[in-house]
Formats: sequence, structure tokens, C-alpha cells
Amino acid sequence: MAADPIVETWRLTKRFRGDPVAEDRFWAEAIVQEVRRLMRPPEVRTVVDQVSLSVRRGEFFGVIGSNGAGKTTFLKMLACLLYPDEGGGRVDGHDLRHDRDGVRRSVAIAGAGGWLGMLWQLDGRENLLFRARALGLPGAEAERRADRVLDRLGIAGKAHEHSMTWSAGERQKFNLAMAFIGRSPVVMLDEPTSHLDPGVSREVREFAREELNRQNGQTVVMSTHYLDEAELLCDRVAVFHLGKLLACDSPAALKRVHAPERIVELRAVGYAPSVGERVRARCGLAEVLAQFEDVATGAVRLRPKWANGAADPEALRQALENEGVRVTAVATVPPTLDDVYFSLARSGA
Repeated sequence: MAADPIVETWRLTKRFRGDPVAEDRFWAEAIVQEVRRLMRPPEVRTVVDQVSLSVRRGEFFGVIGSNGAGKTTFLKMLACLLYPDEGGGRVDGHDLRHDRDGVRRSVAIAGAGGWLGMLWQLDGRENLLFRARALGLPGAEAERRADRVLDRLGIAGKAHEHSMTWSAGERQKFNLAMAFIGRSPVVMLDEPTSHLDPGVSREVREFAREELNRQNGQTVVMSTHYLDEAELLCDRVAVFHLGKLLACDSPAALKRVHAPERIVELRAVGYAPSVGERVRARCGLAEVLAQFEDVATGAVRLRPKWANGAADPEALRQALENEGVRVTAVATVPPTLDDVYFSLARSGA
């Protein structure tokens, strides 16, 4: 992998005016919010705050963080879908402010919704061919690439259907196919496996890593809040929290610096999130990270984070069992990116 940067940003900043809008507002709440907005100056929110980083040509780069961390806004600025308020950057040598057409020619972006860049009037294969011809590919090469990627992603049977008939996984696969057929130097994947079932998520991850990144040599910049996914795929990751860049390095290096060598993990049955809230306060925990293995039985893996740093797994075991939860194992395990993010977010908040 070449060391020269293909993406660079310096003090990149984006602000939005107005209060954030809750998507599930009741109509009366919406009216009240609009009246309040008209009666006072709008709030100015800094969504991406002075971010400076570089992405090496040919690497698989992750932008990680919780919802609202600024990941999607950051990618949209890199793809020239949003204009920065401060700072600047370059993508494949093209300036974000002064050569936006050049940036757009260098980037393919696939959003979580799966609709971006698809023409509803055309079927799947026609969309791919339209994209290829718009990029100047000869007709025979465009058809060859389209047929290959449709077969590789298992969507050849949907090639002559229109996008409104596709499932969420099929839409995301067609978006990846669009990124593949153009062979743009940079591919941006915004939450590529969000709301997809495990099987489709695995196919999407494998295609992005093996086909786009390793075989085509395209630089992939992926945002995700699935930190195990970032650890599996990414050469380096940038950790975002509340719009700020907290750290940027390989997952292994971040774990060495920002996470303890071993983490307490409990396996339990009969667990529910409400139980976690009760024992959290009782045992002096800052957070309980729960990964369910079977929601029906409450089978779960728990990684507690003690607020004062003094781990007491036996007290937590007793508190869980008093709540009717059966603890089947207590062990110490290596840290993950979840542990890194928790440590950085707590210190950087």
C-alpha cells in the first residue's frame, strides 16, 4: 500500500443553523417546536469540528463513532455534497473548495439508504450501464463489468427490475455495484451494513474489502457505528465523538494506547436492558455494554465499565443474580474497539 495521501483535510468544519429535528414528533410537538424556533434565534450546531486527517492511497479507512458523531456529515463534505464552513481538504489532488468537479469525478459514494445515485426510471442493469457510459467506458467494457458485478453480488436475477422492488440488501448491493463499475479512486461507504441482516452484511463487507479495495485497488473510506465491523475491515480508523476527531490509528495501536490489557466479561442468561440500568447504579458502573446472543432467552455477553476504575466483578455477579439473571461465566478477555471508543469518549467529552 502506497504511503502518499489520497484524502487530506485540515481544520474541516461544518455548522448547521436550527435545532435538530426529531423524526418521530407528534404533530402538536412539531407545532410547538416551530413556534419556539420563530421566537428565538436559531441554535448553531457544530457537527464537524476542526478535523484534520489524511487517508493513504489504497487503504481501507474507517470513520467510527456513535450516532450523531459527525461521520456522515464528514463524508458528505469529502464527496462535495456539503460545503465546509471552515478549513479545507483535497481528494486525489482536487481541492474541496476550488475543484469540486474534480473531487466528484474521483469519488463514488454509497449511502445507508441505498438510493443515492440510482435512477428510478431505469432497471438495475441499465443504471450500471448508464453510470459506466457517463464515465466514458466503451460499451463492450461497460457490459462486461456490469455482468461480472451482478453475478459476483448475486443480484443478476434482479438486473431487469426497478429499484422500488428491491429489498434493503439488494439496494445496497446495487450501490456497491455502481462503485465497482466506475473504478473511482475513492469509494465512500456511509454505514454500508446498517439495517441489513447478518448474511447480507457479510456479503457487503467481503465485496468492499476483497473486490473494491484489494482487487481494484480503490481507497475505501467507511463510516460505521458497528465497531467490530471496523476492527475486522479497516487498516486505520478515525474516532469521532461530538464532531471532534479524538484519535486516528490502526485498531491494534489504538487498543495498545487507549484500552486496558484485559477486560472483564460476563456471560449471562435472562438479562434485559432494564436490569442493566438497575445494576449500573447499584454497582458504581459508568456503562454496561451488552451484546445479545439470543434475545428470546436473554443470553448475553456483558462488558461492564466501572466509573472509578476499580473492577469488582463478584459484586456485579451478585447484583445480577439478585435480579434473577443467571451468570454462567466470568472471564477476562482482550480489549476491542468498543473499549477504545468508551475510553476516548469519556476522556474527550
